[in-house]
Amino acid sequence: MIKKPSNFYFLAFTMFVSCAQQPVRFQSMSESELLAYNRDKPVMDQIYCEEGKVRTGSRIRRRECRTVRDWVEHNFRTQQIIQTMSVGRPYN
Repeated sequence: MIKKPSNFYFLAFTMFVSCAQQPVRFQSMSESELLAYNRDKPVMDQIYCEEGKVRTGSRIRRRECRTVRDWVEHNFRTQQIIQTMSVGRPYN
């Protein structure tokens, strides 16, 4: 015989799901909200947002937000790619 779940389990499950933390949307935060968020974080874990260039055909600015650690890694990888692309053959 299968028992129906009690109201307690249903209530506990709905409370658990409703209390689940939503992801933080840094792109929509103001500068003061970002400052408040970064106040107690270590430097490498702070969020930094950069306004991207406007793409052709669009007037919507693109704002990209990452941790300082992610920006450092991104810039390092980009620098490696550029250096790899700029290496030519010795006898061209």
